[in-house]
Amino acid sequence: IAMALEASGRLELAAPVRTYLPEAATTGTVRQLLGHAAGCAAHVEFFRRLRAERPADPRARLVSLASREPCDPPGVRAVYSDLGYIALGALVERAAAAPLEQAFAEMVAAPLGLVACFAPAPIANAVATELDDRGLVCGLVHDENAYWGGRVCGHAGLFASIDDVARFAAAMGAPRDRLRPEVVARCFGDAPAPGSSWRLGWDTPSATPGVSAAGDRWPRAGAVGHLGFTGTSLWLDLPNGRWVALLGNRVHPTRFGGSAEAMKRLRRAVGDAVVDAL
Repeated sequence: IAMALEASGRLELAAPVRTYLPEAATTGTVRQLLGHAAGCAAHVEFFRRLRAERPADPRARLVSLASREPCDPPGVRAVYSDLGYIALGALVERAAAAPLEQAFAEMVAAPLGLVACFAPAPIANAVATELDDRGLVCGLVHDENAYWGGRVCGHAGLFASIDDVARFAAAMGAPRDRLRPEVVARCFGDAPAPGSSWRLGWDTPSATPGVSAAGDRWPRAGAVGHLGFTGTSLWLDLPNGRWVALLGNRVHPTRFGGSAEAMKRLRRAVGDAVVDAL
């Protein structure tokens, strides 16, 4: 959505976050917020407050809590931040003059032919995630802050099939229409913090052997991707026009135990196997 807004002139990446979100604690720019370099904290368990308060507008309450959480100076280092992307979701809504789910539907899903969507109410044919104090979470966002914060957020809550993810990957590799190639290329290549693997909305594979979830065989030059907490991942090899999408489910029935390390091993093995196969 940010790519499409920037391409249409409705979002300025160099502008301060407060231009769009005056209440934000960060003094960083939209660019730094996209690249996890705006000084925002990684994670705060706001869901405990939201669950107790049951606010009339949980989405607005979550955005308020996340946006106002104290921040470090921007541009110094990159810290993957749920809070930053909760604020980013609200920022994108204001730039688009539409709710996040509508902006996604009109600016991303429809042009690319995706059935992917947010789920403010339970959706059918979804894979169950965790069994916890909520019961079996199925058809609703797994992330607790998103779950109790309105279920449509900048950091979590989007549902898609493997076909959707593949179609999206193809569009990123050959952007057109609302996704101008120069805008997409900038998001793939711009690192807002020194030495960071993070780009604008995307990550890049670590150069250290044995570390990256993309595996060791996946190319480092021209490669971008992203992981999902529940076990999903997408890696693109832009120069060679290929990608690998993996929709795993490492939090079922629980996130605890060795599932995180096992999912990392699986991701790495899949990435290496794809390179061998292609």
